[in-house]
Amino acid sequence: MKGGDIMGLFSKIFGNDFEAKVVKGALNDIMGAAKNNSDVNNREPDEEKTPAASASIYDQIPAEENQYNFNGSYTDYFDKVFREEFPEYEITHKKADYSRTTATVFTFRFGGNVVLIVELMSESSSINKLRTQCKNNGTPYLRFYYNHRGWWNTRAYVTERTGKALGR
Repeated sequence: MKGGDIMGLFSKIFGNDFEAKVVKGALNDIMGAAKNNSDVNNREPDEEKTPAASASIYDQIPAEENQYNFNGSYTDYFDKVFREEFPEYEITHKKADYSRTTATVFTFRFGGNVVLIVELMSESSSINKLRTQCKNNGTPYLRFYYNHRGWWNTRAYVTERTGKALGR
């Protein structure tokens, strides 16, 4: 049965103007959706929720302590946060040289056992060697990017993610 035959059958069952009602209803639905979309897109922005046109929300450094308002390197920042927030762990770090990039690897130990590996690296790096090793060994692993626009690595963010990885 073809589309026109089906509409004809419905017209016989529901009346001669069935097809016109269906088409009119569909057009009304389409026009209503288009109007709603237009209303949303054309309304004035809410000044309280919209950052200034000259500055992106990603360009506004939060007041909370973060790696960008810290007086030192990003490695020093993470080291400070980890040691202050997780004093019960022995924490060491070292540079890892990969073929085309470097990273900083923090190792958390408790009772002599490795309980977490944290890797700091550039967002442009696609190296997964350490991540894969940790997965294969069953060692918890975290990665923080030190240069991703808008990711400030605030103290609360770093502490929360690290705490969850440590089972807190």
